[in-house]
This record gives sequence, structure tokens and C-alpha cells, in this order.
Amino acid sequence: MDVENRTIAVTGASGMLGAYLCKALLREGAHVVGVVRNPDKARFLEAEGVEFRRADLMDRDALTTAFQGCDAVISNAALYSVLNMRWKDNYAANKLGTENVYEAVAAAGVPRVVHISTFGVYKFRLGLPAIDESSAVIDGTKREGGAYRATKQLSESLAFSISEKHGIATTALRPAGIYGARDHNAMPYFRMLMALPIVPVPTFRFPFVHADDLARAAIGALRNEGTAGKAYLTAGRKDTLYEFFRGWKQAAGKRNWLLPVPVPTGVQVDCSQAERDLGFDNRPYADGLAECFESDAQYRSDRVLTASTA
Repeated sequence: MDVENRTIAVTGASGMLGAYLCKALLREGAHVVGVVRNPDKARFLEAEGVEFRRADLMDRDALTTAFQGCDAVISNAALYSVLNMRWKDNYAANKLGTENVYEAVAAAGVPRVVHISTFGVYKFRLGLPAIDESSAVIDGTKREGGAYRATKQLSESLAFSISEKHGIATTALRPAGIYGARDHNAMPYFRMLMALPIVPVPTFRFPFVHADDLARAAIGALRNEGTAGKAYLTAGRKDTLYEFFRGWKQAAGKRNWLLPVPVPTGVQVDCSQAERDLGFDNRPYADGLAECFESDAQYRSDRVLTASTA
């Protein structure tokens, strides 16, 4: 599918990744429909050309109405919060919400979906061999991996089963730690750490992916019809946590001291299939974090200006 001049809906458009998905689609000439519970949270996207349609994940009829006339949907809305690991809340948003989205997609006659999953569906292992698409996954029905990971595994499984039932072409993406501007999960904790004069950082290997790199992979999936029915590992860079913080220091111009704590292991990933089929690529951490800091500063400035002129 050539996304130019196509109408593409993004659920959860007001969230951190949702905003990057919308912006990436706009750059490619798509007409973007942001399907959100509260459009007031992302008015800055409306100014860039995003059309908002209000719908809650628990309201299948509203979702069906929101998807009318769309050529594709990026199913992005989900619950991810480091402060909310309650099963009930994660199950409602991630499992029941996905069921409502896909049944609404079918009712609206939308033929194509990209589903944002997580590499948390895999059974984690340290060291080699690297995790790839053939690696074992957790069993969400047994609540393996905790509330978020288990319900996301149920969500992805449901996405494919409903797609098969209704003839929907679905591609799933499995990112790892996503970082970007306007993030209220991990980035605030990283900022607190980087405010210290000395920051001990383990050399543990763990992948992080910039939200815009993931957004471009989603567009790559839409463009490649051969990806339908498949799940792709879009985890991120094969670097260590220490290298992420070193990129932060460079991007922010910090003068504090990073103290590497040797941890000679970590989670290894192989994203070569996504690189081949989706054009997936990972920018250096310093470049990605510089974009985050610049975008956050512009966002804060715009909010102050809006408040002062209201």
C-alpha cells in the first residue's frame, strides 16, 4: 500500500508513540485520523493536519464509526505504565481493547492493520543465542511475564485470530524499550538519574528504539503487503544501557560522570528480518535523544505560549 493520499487511523494518537506515528504518516502524505479518548491531549497534532475522531477502546460502536472510510489502521492504543501493573486494568485495555478495535475494523470494512505489540511477548533469556522471530513466547493465558507482558501476548494472539476470521491483513511489530519526546514512563526516571553528579550505569545489554524509527517501520509494513500475517522484532539497537546513557550525556551536553558497572551479559536481539522487510533502522542514541530534548523543549514552549494567549 502506498500511504500517500490514503486515510490511515492511529489509535492512541495522543500518546508518545501515537504522536510519532501520526507525524511520520503526515510526512508521507497520508490523511491521518487520530482515534483518541480525549483529543485535548494532542491539539498540537491537529495544527499539523491530524483529524481527530473520539472513541474509547471499550466502545466498539464508536470505534467502528471512527474507522469508517479508512484504508488502514495502526492499532497502537494500549496500557503501559510502570506504575500500574494491575491485571484488571492491563487486561481491559490490552486484551479487551484489542478485541474491540479488530471487530470494529472488520465492521468498518478496513482491510489492513499494523498492530503494535512488544518484544515482551518473548521468553527472555540472557546472552546468546539472540532473540528473533522464531524464539519462544510466553503464555498470556497463564499470566506469564506479569500483567503487561501477558496481556500484550493475548492482544497479539487475538489480533491475528480475528484477522484470520475476517480476512484482515495484519502485521505485528514487537519493539523493546521505546524512547521519545513527551514520554511519561521511563524518561522522567532517566532524567532524575542524569541530574546526579556521578551516575553508576550497568553495562547490561538491552535494546532501546526511538519512537520515530518504530513509526517508520510501521509505514514500511503498510507498504509491503508481503508482511501481512507476520510478526517482526523491532526491538532497537544492540547496545548496552551504559551506551544509552552515554548518548544522553552527549545529546544533553552534560558534564557529570558516568561510572560503568560491568555486567557482561544482557538481552541479545536480531532484528534483521525487520531491517530487510520493513526498512527498519536505528539511529544512534545521541541523535535520537537530541531529537527528544528538542521536541520536548518546543512542546513546553508551545504550551506556555498557548496558555498565555488563552
